[in-house]
Amino acid sequence: MIKTSIAVLILITYTAFKPGERAWELQSNKNGIAVYTRTVDGYSVSAVKSVCIINSSLSGMVALVLDVASYKKWIFHCDHAQIVKWINPTELIYYQETSVPWPADNRDFIGRLKLSQDKVSGIVTITVENEPNYLPQKTGRVRLKKFTERIIIAPKGKNKSELSYEMMMDVGGNIPGWMVNLAITSGPYESLSAMKSLANTGAYSNARPGFIKEMY
Repeated sequence: MIKTSIAVLILITYTAFKPGERAWELQSNKNGIAVYTRTVDGYSVSAVKSVCIINSSLSGMVALVLDVASYKKWIFHCDHAQIVKWINPTELIYYQETSVPWPADNRDFIGRLKLSQDKVSGIVTITVENEPNYLPQKTGRVRLKKFTERIIIAPKGKNKSELSYEMMMDVGGNIPGWMVNLAITSGPYESLSAMKSLANTGAYSNARPGFIKEMY
């Protein structure tokens, strides 16, 4: 039971996208959030894709994702997140730690986030690549060595966006991939549920990043 709980928490925060040839399979669809999975060669943990409609403009969604300190509010069991370095307005490096139940050690990682927008379609693509050696490893933490994710935000109308969140990872430590797969739908669902609520708050609904083009 303890290991299953740990697997759930790690999956929620640290799964990442890696392209694969297999088709996505729908695992759950409730409250407007659909969660898909597919197996990827060389990984014991399935890739995950979560899709939902959020009542937010492109600018609001981008502002939320770039607000790394807010991750504690919507990424389930995110214990701490902070920007390490801004490279430019659309690229940054950040540190994130997730708390997991005893006796396992917390997981952490360093990600390089990059954002781009297709000015014709308006679609925003955000990628996060793992930078495990960017900072010294902390005692009592398991540093994730394999981690990637991709977020695609597509305009669907005035103050309405479709979010696609694709993820793939290696959890590290002694937690087997099959155990993580047991919890593969609950983590993304909880995170996107919280994200939908937070996106509607004034801090993001009024955001207007200068590098984002609104389509409506």
